[in-house]
Amino acid sequence: MLRIRLLIICLLLGLAVPLPANGLPMFGVEGAVGVWWPSPSGSLRTASDDVFLDLRDDFSFSRETELQGRLKVNMPLLIPSAYLMASPMKFNERTTRSFQYGGETFSGALDTAMKLNQYDFGLFYAVPFLRSATLNRFNVDAGLNFRYIDAESTVSQGALSETESMSIVIPQVYLGAQFQPVDRFSFEAEARGLTYRSDSSYSLLGRVKATAFGPVFVSGGYRYDGYDIDKGGLLMDFTFSGPFVETGLSF
Repeated sequence: MLRIRLLIICLLLGLAVPLPANGLPMFGVEGAVGVWWPSPSGSLRTASDDVFLDLRDDFSFSRETELQGRLKVNMPLLIPSAYLMASPMKFNERTTRSFQYGGETFSGALDTAMKLNQYDFGLFYAVPFLRSATLNRFNVDAGLNFRYIDAESTVSQGALSETESMSIVIPQVYLGAQFQPVDRFSFEAEARGLTYRSDSSYSLLGRVKATAFGPVFVSGGYRYDGYDIDKGGLLMDFTFSGPFVETGLSF
């Protein structure tokens, strides 16, 4: 329920911008909510263990249906534009495996769970004069993104339960591109990523968007998120990828 409220708030923030501001040159607001089908791949381990556990084979996680939302505000002149995105994920399964997790030994019928809540805040600028030089058909954005990750993984067997968690803010480089060959139809791509020492995180996204009527649009695409991070009680080396669909308003 909390995730649904967060996504609705993101969209309402975009609609709450005063109408006179929408008339500013190069000012634009776009908000969308949608559904994502992430499929997990890779492994994790706790700081207390030596062996990585596979998300599919050991935890039995598979593709889930999750909500996502975003808000993008394009500002005029020298003011940086802003991007907000919420992508919470939660996996719950039952598996029959034997392994060590969090220093405890589990064997038999196990309940496994993991949450990975991702929240992005980015500031960016459009490449100067590119949009006007291409008759408003092509644009490239570049800036910084800050991704907050709240991760938690739990293994339970009866009264025995072990939970490890991690919360971290990851700075990333942000690149975005939009190509509109005809009115009411566009292709978009976004990339966020950073590699620092032994840690890396990145996100790739492609979207096809079509205007339905007035400010309402529909879109669909594919998203790929990868992590190789050793922080706190969890060591993560996994990816989440899958298609998504969304609808929203653009002014």
